Amino acid sequence: MTFSRTLAGLLTISLVSCSSLKAPNTLFITFGASINNFKEDKTQVELFLEKHTEAFQLSNPETRIIYITYPTSKFIEQISLDSKLDLGPDLIIVEGYFGIRPRELLTNNLTARLPDKQYFDAIYNSQIQYTAKDNGEYSFAPWVASTQLACFNNTKIKKSPDTIQELEELSASGYKFGLASNPGNLIWSAGTQGAIAELSSVDKQITGVQQQYPAIRGWLEWLRKAALYQNIYFEPEELLLENFKNNKLDWITCKSFQIRNLRNKMGNTLSFAALPNGSKAKAAPLIWTYGFALGKNSSPTQRRMALKFIKTNVNTIAQRKLQLSNTGFIAANQNVSIPSKSSKELNALNTALNEQNKFYSKEWPGIFRWLLGSEKNPQNSALRYKQLTSALSELTDGYLSVNEAFKIITSTTTN
Repeated sequence: MTFSRTLAGLLTISLVSCSSLKAPNTLFITFGASINNFKEDKTQVELFLEKHTEAFQLSNPETRIIYITYPTSKFIEQISLDSKLDLGPDLIIVEGYFGIRPRELLTNNLTARLPDKQYFDAIYNSQIQYTAKDNGEYSFAPWVASTQLACFNNTKIKKSPDTIQELEELSASGYKFGLASNPGNLIWSAGTQGAIAELSSVDKQITGVQQQYPAIRGWLEWLRKAALYQNIYFEPEELLLENFKNNKLDWITCKSFQIRNLRNKMGNTLSFAALPNGSKAKAAPLIWTYGFALGKNSSPTQRRMALKFIKTNVNTIAQRKLQLSNTGFIAANQNVSIPSKSSKELNALNTALNEQNKFYSKEWPGIFRWLLGSEKNPQNSALRYKQLTSALSELTDGYLSVNEAFKIITSTTTN
């Protein structure tokens, strides 16, 4: 899920047609948008950018910002073509692991590493640094993050279940629960079954030695059992959101950035909470991190302005204002805390980030290696994620047995 899938720009301008605008007082910022929802995505992202980068625009009125949007599926190809003409953007919006990935852009020599490492080390915690660094240097500057939550219709369910066991009991009572079916969105449930440590160690197994991984097997057994329940549904994320908005589901897994869109449709009937824990282990919600990478074709003046743009938006004052603006995003700057006592919603974000996600801080690097394979081979990463997606989908739709799915997801190679 890319940032542009959640948010995107109103004005699409071809870089090739903008050669006359490649001037010192112009910053080109580009991002990808879903080809299936291109117009809406780019509109939302541009509006978000304009609102939450206003401080830079007010202090630098002589600098013109131009947003460029390309379909995510053709993004690398288009940026490569632009860069060959010396028309690549000054800043690119990227996502730490999925969608438009900074390491893939670096591998293709389309972006530059950020200078002033000491500055960024001071404002990012170790987990954010891990998502942003490549060989010890920053591949992009994280700006905002989103975490996974539980969204529910409070006219149906008065209180979100605190545990997986309560979720099962409520589903047995007739309430309809929806779980996003792709691996990144199902990792939280692996946490409830105590399987995170084992998943994070899969890539370390000795070739030819069959590992037992009892917790992983237990997780897959729980997924299979949940799929057999009449009122628990595993669906692709976009279908899940539509069914929830259309009152076909009472509770779903969601991302914090999606809350505003859901509330526009559902109003005060929407509530959200931290995901349910297991009886002996915490849920493990992922954190999606979005930020700015430096393009390769900037002039020295444009590069200085691009860095100023970044620092104006990631410093503690700017990040605190963003955190309090109720966007559903979390400030990437570690010096900004979530004021969890001010509302139930912010408390849910705080629980997801500081009690659940951070509980597994040592395991997340291994989890991402399991999900995406080697960071040095972006193409193989896509194949790996597709392989896991198919295995878990075919497990929950009944095609694969637990043993068959177990063999696939505990393998370190793609087929």
